[in-house]
Amino acid sequence: MLKTAILSVLSLCALVQGQSMSIYGCSGRSFSGHCESFTCPYQACCQLPSFFQTSLVSVRASGSYNVRLFTSAGCAYHCNDNDNGSLFVDREGWSNIGAAAYACVDGPF
Repeated sequence: MLKTAILSVLSLCALVQGQSMSIYGCSGRSFSGHCESFTCPYQACCQLPSFFQTSLVSVRASGSYNVRLFTSAGCAYHCNDNDNGSLFVDREGWSNIGAAAYACVDGPF
């Protein structure tokens, strides 16, 4: 019984670690204009590609997990949870983030 429980927990951990976090972003409000997707490994801090750093207006989490986007200051050493400029992103997302600029993504949250 204990062996079965341990194997179940190990299987679940392997499944979760094999997953990734995905975000979907567009250059226009309400997910219009040019759109791209980006995937980051589970529990990693990933630099965002240039499109997400310079052209992002609307954004949402497109995978199984919510994420946070961090500013350049928040990405200095690793995705910094103390970055006051960070943005929580869920599956509903944001239809207009304004002129904010984000440099990295982390999660899950």
